[in-house]
Amino acid sequence: MIRLQRAVFFMEEEPACPADSKPLMLKAVLSCPILSWMSNQLLADGVQRFFLACDDRFAEEARKCFPVGAEVTVSNRHDDLLAFLDTEEQVAVLPRSAIPMAEAGAGFAYAAPGRELREVWKDKMTNAVSGAELLPGWLPVYSQETIDELELLLRERAKRSSGENA
Repeated sequence: MIRLQRAVFFMEEEPACPADSKPLMLKAVLSCPILSWMSNQLLADGVQRFFLACDDRFAEEARKCFPVGAEVTVSNRHDDLLAFLDTEEQVAVLPRSAIPMAEAGAGFAYAAPGRELREVWKDKMTNAVSGAELLPGWLPVYSQETIDELELLLRERAKRSSGENA
């Protein structure tokens, strides 16, 4: 099992996204922003430092998705990302919105030593990192339709769980 110390999130944005809209990572699933779901799970897994790559216009709202006192860097600057990765610690990489779900297999989330990511990403942002290991347990969120489906599933699970505990 990988011992994760840090995490990098890339907040995806639709290029044609209206100014009054927000990225999926800031949209809610069961009244909780997806980014909060992500950060809470990683904190529970032992991650201590976070880097969120996002546009400045979403920085304030994004910071609110982390608990008070969490060590979080929110930036859209490549140099800030490279500085964050100047470590041998294992870094989780989540290149898009996702919900933690134990039954989700390994897919798009991965982990690698920070300095290895730094070397690869110096010249080109790519997911082709030779020493990366896929991380299971993350269900990608691609659209509002995915959010709607997840809410139905999670509500149903909550009902079953509360019925079992009654």
